[in-house]
Amino acid sequence: MTHRYAFFLGCTIPTRNFGYELSTRKVCEALGIILEEMQGFICCGTPIKNISEKAWLCMASYNLALAEEKGLDILVLCNGCVNSLKKANFLLKKDEDLKAEVNEVLSKVGKEYNGSIEVKHLIRVLYEDIGIDEIKSKIKNKLNLRVASHTGCHLVKPSYAMKFDDPEKPTILDELIEITGAKSIEYMYKNLCCGQPIRGLNDEVSLRIAKEKLTHIKEANADCIVTICPACNMQFDLGQLEIRSKFKEEYNIPVLHYPELLGLALGIDKKELGILTTHRVKADKIL
Repeated sequence: MTHRYAFFLGCTIPTRNFGYELSTRKVCEALGIILEEMQGFICCGTPIKNISEKAWLCMASYNLALAEEKGLDILVLCNGCVNSLKKANFLLKKDEDLKAEVNEVLSKVGKEYNGSIEVKHLIRVLYEDIGIDEIKSKIKNKLNLRVASHTGCHLVKPSYAMKFDDPEKPTILDELIEITGAKSIEYMYKNLCCGQPIRGLNDEVSLRIAKEKLTHIKEANADCIVTICPACNMQFDLGQLEIRSKFKEEYNIPVLHYPELLGLALGIDKKELGILTTHRVKADKIL
């Protein structure tokens, strides 16, 4: 069976987190997932959501309309982007008046939103569309690692729109980690936010939240952290350097994107996955 999706990269990944994109492309190729390059995708709308809800909905629905023209569901890597696009899709599908209002704006650029496609995070595609058993059948290297998973907030909340995993205690990322042979460990405040959303408002509090999580992860003897969101990844990866400078605290815990971990288990060369060159905290000690 062919699995084909419109590939939505968002703004952050191509500019600051390209290891996530690179490893995703390699893993998808290995699993037979076809990522369609989309001309015209714009920002998901998240940065202006609190300023103008209508502008956010119009930006999100423009992307949805582009994918509808191709008849493809959208595959997203960023938790914030998937939250924005999926929530917009949810609201517009259930409110015909709102849909008409948005389509009036879209008509000015020759687009129309119909509500005919779905928006899926990479993790959802792997778990639901490909499936645990299919991925297991392709594992070549069992990874002997203790992994601290971090699902993040925006993939599972608000649950009425996201409708994925348990919003209070998500476990799907843990399951996907363990098919690689690695152990997904428990640690205190595992479901606590990474602190990234308040960067720019209060950087010190943001870093203190990350520092608290890192302390508990270190106490649990984790070999690495695995994330599925570019913002969370940078908060723990770049954040360790900032914490070392500000608080004189050293953690040295590698932070991997899930497709990097999965790619290693699938037998993809670490150089092709970008693990050696795209992280601030070097992953050499777990390789």
